[in-house]
Amino acid sequence: MNASAAGNGRSIRSPWRGIDLSGVTVVVGVGTGRQIELLNQQIDASGGQLLVFAADRAQLNAVLPLRDHGPLTLIQAHIRQISVLSETVDLVVINGVLREIPTRRLRAIAEELWRVLVPGGRLRVSDIIEPTEAEDNRTWAERNRIVRKLADALDRPAALSVDLPAAAAALQSAGFQDLGLSFLPGYALTDAWLEETVNAIRAMASRVVDRQLRHEIVEQDLSDLVSAYAAGQQRAPQRFVLQGNKPGDLALDMEASFTEEDLLDTED
Repeated sequence: MNASAAGNGRSIRSPWRGIDLSGVTVVVGVGTGRQIELLNQQIDASGGQLLVFAADRAQLNAVLPLRDHGPLTLIQAHIRQISVLSETVDLVVINGVLREIPTRRLRAIAEELWRVLVPGGRLRVSDIIEPTEAEDNRTWAERNRIVRKLADALDRPAALSVDLPAAAAALQSAGFQDLGLSFLPGYALTDAWLEETVNAIRAMASRVVDRQLRHEIVEQDLSDLVSAYAAGQQRAPQRFVLQGNKPGDLALDMEASFTEEDLLDTED
């Protein structure tokens, strides 16, 4: 099916053109909601079903109005247990959630994704990697350093990036084939991003018991973050798209791939 043409006569420009969406699509992770909005429109046009899973009820509530515009079902659940029957899903999209999975758990998650997919079903994972040493990644590197310091102080995990080699190895071990990897540029950081990040770090730091450490984070580390941003032209780390498929025969023709250019303005 041509994903740019709707069966009911509507025409929708879609970043998913070339992928048949007339079956069951599962998205794990809400992100900004933009990707879900586009998928919802296209799946509605294709006569398919869209199930969106997220652990946070507030994230699901944010996209609740989209149910009026397509076949969207919202489910509160964790990626470690996707509440659908085995071999019932044609396409699984993991949207910015894999970074939350400890490396030791990646194989179990890969096996859960394998379980829900029909033979011939496809998997698409999008997330971010660690920032590079490039000048335009300085601010994000500072952010990660501060968040890790806070996570250690509060004895909480820090979900900052994906160990891409470990993730690919886990998928291969679970049986996924034809793995393909693409990279997309990170988005440009803005004043609004900086303000939101500083406020979030201040809020987390307020829970640190060690007064000296709390002062260090609020006064010194945040100053370093702002200075890095002031250098200008700062960006988030690169995003990646990791694709694979579960071997077997599938009635839907899902071999054609979307273009990475389509994803630049729509990726969550």
